[in-house]
Amino acid sequence: MDYLRLVSDPQSDKGDEALKSILNVPNRYISRKFVQELEDYAEKKDAHLYEALKVIPIDLIYVRKNVKKLVEFLNALMEISEELEPAELIRNLRVALDYDRFVTDDDIPSLDDSKIANLDQLQMAAARFSTIKAFLDYTDSFEDSLVSDNKDGVRLMTVHKAKGLEFQVVFLIGLVENLLPSSKGDLEEERRICFVACSRAMELLYLSYSHTYLGQKAKRSIFLDEILGNVEPSDFKPAA
Repeated sequence: MDYLRLVSDPQSDKGDEALKSILNVPNRYISRKFVQELEDYAEKKDAHLYEALKVIPIDLIYVRKNVKKLVEFLNALMEISEELEPAELIRNLRVALDYDRFVTDDDIPSLDDSKIANLDQLQMAAARFSTIKAFLDYTDSFEDSLVSDNKDGVRLMTVHKAKGLEFQVVFLIGLVENLLPSSKGDLEEERRICFVACSRAMELLYLSYSHTYLGQKAKRSIFLDEILGNVEPSDFKPAA
């Protein structure tokens, strides 16, 4: 939706927020520091973020390359956006960005995956509208005023999406066999993934497992045993 918002109106405050949302979706290894530099540069030039993105000096070669590719991609979309209906634009985005694989973390996304189903429903809903603006007006009418915009709140994400990020407190849940480690993955690779998840925590890390998973009895992950060593969870006493 933020890609659509940006393509529809890049020279606006909504376009600015949309650009910040999509800069790393999929991951382009653009840091928060760069986003802040972009905002400062745009303010200095009295321009919106997308215009600033086109001309901002970038020292790091890989960031410069990724930003250039993004700008070229967005420019091409903007040129044809008026010719495309919203559903067509969404389909083009899904293909060009390999978006289905990005949101599912799967090399070959399953058609019955709930996230794929949501994207399909979004595309079907968009088919009812002939212009991007009309579709955005419709979707924006469903914004829930009760949803908090507190950026310090809880963030729910996969380990894959958490790469490169750090948090004061991390809850790593689902440490059960066949989930982490996955029964479909290489054990050493799964161990590395577990380490990535644990190392996102800067101060506090909570590890948990369930006694059942998908209605079946579950066994706690061997990674949890490796982390705890000879310590049993029952040895921990509840805080006063």
